[in-house]
Amino acid sequence: MSANFDLQFLNASWSSDLVNWTTTAVPPRNKMLPWYETGKFQIPFYGIIFLLAVIGNTLIILTLAQNRRMRTVTNLFLLNLAVSDLLLGVFCMPFTLIGALLRDFVFGEAMCKLIPFLQACSVSVGAWTLVAISVERYYAICHPLRSLAWQTISHAYKTILAIWVGSFLCMMPIALLSRLKPTKLGNHKCREDWISLEYEKAYNLFLDLILMVFPLAVLAVTYSLIIRTLWKGIKTERAQRAQATSSVDVYVHLQGTSTTTWSTRNRATVRQPQWKTVRNWSDDSNSLVSSNGSRKLITGLRRTNAERSLCNKKRVIKMLCVVVLEFFICWTPLYIINTVVLFDKDFVYNNIGYTGISFLQLLAYTSSCCNPITYCFMNCGFRKSFLKLFKCFRPPPDNRSFQMEGSDCQMDLKFVNNRCADFT
Repeated sequence: MSANFDLQFLNASWSSDLVNWTTTAVPPRNKMLPWYETGKFQIPFYGIIFLLAVIGNTLIILTLAQNRRMRTVTNLFLLNLAVSDLLLGVFCMPFTLIGALLRDFVFGEAMCKLIPFLQACSVSVGAWTLVAISVERYYAICHPLRSLAWQTISHAYKTILAIWVGSFLCMMPIALLSRLKPTKLGNHKCREDWISLEYEKAYNLFLDLILMVFPLAVLAVTYSLIIRTLWKGIKTERAQRAQATSSVDVYVHLQGTSTTTWSTRNRATVRQPQWKTVRNWSDDSNSLVSSNGSRKLITGLRRTNAERSLCNKKRVIKMLCVVVLEFFICWTPLYIINTVVLFDKDFVYNNIGYTGISFLQLLAYTSSCCNPITYCFMNCGFRKSFLKLFKCFRPPPDNRSFQMEGSDCQMDLKFVNNRCADFT
């Protein structure tokens, strides 16, 4: 999507209607502030977002790369999402900020082709990775038996490869058509050189469909079906629990001549209590244990693995829905504006102006640092793994303590993965 705003400089965000703001019309002077006026606001915000994006996504990549127990199918897609966000931060924000301050594209012809292309690919990979996550979660929750055949690590790698190859192919026109052109003021702008405006409009609308409309439709359908399935599971679990609470009659035959009957309709009664029984409470179940070690689980009074799995799935879906909302809230305004500018430049210049466009770009870049923050606040496994990762990199006081700390870090990370990993 190549919304080419001629703001007398290349605001080097990603091209193809998503950020390559260079056109042949110059916006009114009252719509543009001097570079030092905009820079004092842009530099701090860009710097904060850039640091959060680089540090946060690097932590995600290191955490998932070091912890084999966290390499689930969903986590591999999250790893791919972190790579695309890191690519967006590194190849987007610094060049956009420098272009905005200098009012000139100073990086040369080769970078004029490479930077917009990589930036566009990173956004495409992010959008389709979210689609892959939603489809994987849909089959895992709604059709668990059908998903067993293909829900594997190797299939996840193939899907990720297909996403990157498809993104490269779809964004190839950006690399082929981007040119470095002089402006009237002697500066340079990087823009796509299309044969006609109609081809440019058609390509931009095509990208709107494959990067915004279609992914949103798939995400809406899959997560709606997932939520419906989880809600049915919750209702079934509540009904079973209510039935078990109202009346649970369990007959337990213990070795010997005595018999014990547990009734919770009104109160617990025990007949012939001469046989020694012990009530053994644990996190997962309630059981009666005979003196010789025989055990029968009371299924109506325990928290089953299925119930805990349902809780984990609910937490995962909540987190993934937040990630999807963050991505599309950050990028949708810029998609809309870049499409509108192809058909009515004056409307955008007169009603939004340079300051509004800069804000929308900054909002779009914020998506690259949102995911690490979301993982920290909504996922116990990621949060504690981040902390343990910092602990492992802490310099040791001596060699002996270094060896012990290294072992502790490895043991703690395994413990975290066993106890806190939410992805199934």
